[in-house]
Amino acid sequence: MLKIFAQFIDLIFENSCVICNKFSRQDLICKSCESSFVIRNESSSIKSFQEIKVYSWGFYDGNLRDGIIALKAGKKKLTNYFANKLINFWKTLPQNVTNKNYLVIPVPSHKKRIKERGYCQATLIAANFAQTLDLSFTNNLIIRKKQTKFMNSLVNREERIKNINDAFEIINSINVKDILIIDDILTSGNTLCEIAKTVHKKFPEINILGLTVAAGDRYSI
Repeated sequence: MLKIFAQFIDLIFENSCVICNKFSRQDLICKSCESSFVIRNESSSIKSFQEIKVYSWGFYDGNLRDGIIALKAGKKKLTNYFANKLINFWKTLPQNVTNKNYLVIPVPSHKKRIKERGYCQATLIAANFAQTLDLSFTNNLIIRKKQTKFMNSLVNREERIKNINDAFEIINSINVKDILIIDDILTSGNTLCEIAKTVHKKFPEINILGLTVAAGDRYSI
């Protein structure tokens, strides 16, 4: 009897929404929590920087923020959930953006952070995205050689730039025209810009695009 009860409790927790902890028959995030996600409109989903243009699916706030925090805190299965959201979002973008033969790469985590967390969420999301859309994928082009602080812990632009400056290194050669860099969050854009700058130093002719699950409140809806 106790064994059956324990199995029942395990089933409830296994099928609980990672945000509200209520029983959910749907994936890892229940319909109620998902319905509160604020999805960016066409004009606010894109942000252009000097080195890179970035598309973001949602607004990093409320339940979507909590879902991404859960992703970073050990809910590894959420990588599939957010990869599917990015795939569906990608299909809504203009064809002149999506019809290129992209090499998909993730924003790399430092090896110490991967060891702490057990995985790199951007790598898993990017790999799922590329496989589903039949695009090339590699996580062996660029590494994060410097362990940086979390960007959302830094209060001003100067700190963010100093934190991420010279943090990445190209470790292999490639022969492609277009690269798509995938990450979970766009905050200031400094991380993606630094990666794009690093790539362009060695491969100046490559076109680089960014894609993230969410973007922070620096960009209006």
